[in-house]
Amino acid sequence: MKIYKVLPSLDKSRHMKIWHKALRSQWSATDLDWEKPQRITSPRLKDQLGRILTPILMGEQAALYSVSGLIPVLGQHSEVESQFYLTTWAVDEARHTELFTLFYGRIDREPMSIRRFPSGYLFQSQIVSKEPAEWLAGVLVSEVLAKLMMEEFRRLDLDPVLSEIADGILIDEARHLGFNHIYLEDRFSGLFKSDAEAGRSQSEHLHARLQSVLAKVLPMIQALETELTEIGVDTAALFHQLGEEAAWRLDKSIQAGQRVAQGQAVASDPQEAALIGAD
Repeated sequence: MKIYKVLPSLDKSRHMKIWHKALRSQWSATDLDWEKPQRITSPRLKDQLGRILTPILMGEQAALYSVSGLIPVLGQHSEVESQFYLTTWAVDEARHTELFTLFYGRIDREPMSIRRFPSGYLFQSQIVSKEPAEWLAGVLVSEVLAKLMMEEFRRLDLDPVLSEIADGILIDEARHLGFNHIYLEDRFSGLFKSDAEAGRSQSEHLHARLQSVLAKVLPMIQALETELTEIGVDTAALFHQLGEEAAWRLDKSIQAGQRVAQGQAVASDPQEAALIGAD
């Protein structure tokens, strides 16, 4: 075991603020009323949801794996405040995994296997990285996609329990996106202060990474296009919005860091960062 610091400074106040918010916001699958009558009675709709929820469950499990792997990485670099926050992110992903596992039981269906849904596996494998900024740029696509799909489930209101799940996850995703913003803002503030060219180079690298992850989404959506369309999701609009919002969020973080480095702005408030892009 590598002891990285006996007494951590904990002086990154924004990271500590969002960490404490995450601690106070925890909730459990047992808080939901699983006895509420189902509105999903059609076997066909259950089959469709079984397929549609496959990449969502797969994404929650993949995120739990990748977040857990980054916690020691941040610790070894003495990024203790960020390490603290990622422990709650891992709890969030574990909770989401449990929620969708229980929901599969509610509709008496199972997700597709990896052999039947290779595009989902390829998408998730593209995100994994041991470099925090690279991971955050990649996971931005996954988090925005999860946000958009939860908004769709809430709009469609197919089942009361699924709508409750969507409401809770949207709150969690807002925190994840808020942390994503302040971490990358800090990273680029430091880069642009020390070396403007390094800042521009890293910006190009992360944009390229985001686009490479985004390219893996389209085959996944196409594999589920019939099911998504039939339940009322506009797949073309979904993919377009995903690309626009993910790139916009990355740009916003980079530009915010650059403005802080140039003395043109102060660092973003965590609460405001969590609401970026919210309706």
